[in-house]
Amino acid sequence: MAVRVGLIGLKGHLGVILNGVQQMPDATLVAVCDDDEEALAGVPEWPSASDETVTFTDPEEMLDSVELDICGVCGTDLDRAPTILACARRDIHVLAEKPLAMTLDELRQLREAVGAAGIHLSMLLTMRFDPPYATMRRLIAEGAVGEVCLATMQKSYRLGNRPQWQRDPNTFSGIIPFVGIHALDLISWTTGRGFVRGAAFCANTGHPEMGALEDNASVAVQLDNGGSATVRLDYCRPAAAPTHGDDRLRVAGSEGVLEYIYTRDELTLITNDEGPRTIDLDETGDQFANFVASIAGEEQCAVPAEDCFRMTEVTLKLREAAKAGRLVDLT
Repeated sequence: MAVRVGLIGLKGHLGVILNGVQQMPDATLVAVCDDDEEALAGVPEWPSASDETVTFTDPEEMLDSVELDICGVCGTDLDRAPTILACARRDIHVLAEKPLAMTLDELRQLREAVGAAGIHLSMLLTMRFDPPYATMRRLIAEGAVGEVCLATMQKSYRLGNRPQWQRDPNTFSGIIPFVGIHALDLISWTTGRGFVRGAAFCANTGHPEMGALEDNASVAVQLDNGGSATVRLDYCRPAAAPTHGDDRLRVAGSEGVLEYIYTRDELTLITNDEGPRTIDLDETGDQFANFVASIAGEEQCAVPAEDCFRMTEVTLKLREAAKAGRLVDLT
């Protein structure tokens, strides 16, 4: 299946799309768009680019000038929904950064437009393709921990020099939709549990030079079986830390506990019948290849559109709950 791919925005996880194009002999990167001409200057040197690849600074011009099957949408949070809508109007399938929208009203418009166009839509919830979390999902479904009672996840990052668009609330969705969406999605995806209601706190407490970019957040949600889950997020990982991130997911159930700690690269299971042991990890596929195969009807999409809409909705509601200081209904 020959696939013509475009990319709008150089602000996100480009590697998933660019590496996917490079690895698929029938995929071609035909166009790239960004408002930064200096960034565009390096496109011809990309391994995924070819003599056919052209660059643009205006998304509408690009979409009107080239024929595309798939568009990667990786601009700022503010630009994402309008760009997806522009692709939907042209019947172009979309693999987008997260969250899908800045507001619930934008999200409603996206649902309607994507449904009306009949395009395939997915989102870069890349952690679903990490072997530890895929293995956790399988083991929990097999009953390894029994009934899920509690799930906790940490995402801690080095702050670094964040771009200006992430420091402005008009262009950045916030730490909960931008970072917390990964954690909340993994909790729901690995445990198979939905969210009923939740509360959250977030603030920029220690880095005033970063403007509106929050450096910490805590989220608590009630699961649909009566259990609970918590997420802690921060941009406070020290610059001298050996890794950029420190991710940890722990799921406690009636029969055991599963825990993955990124800095140890170790998944462990302890149960009522067996002491702690390290678990061998399952192999996983490639998100871009899976998305292309799902369009062709050869595979189920591992990050279906409904999950993308749902997790965007959850994180936007939790962001508003943090601002209002109240519980929010997540059903």
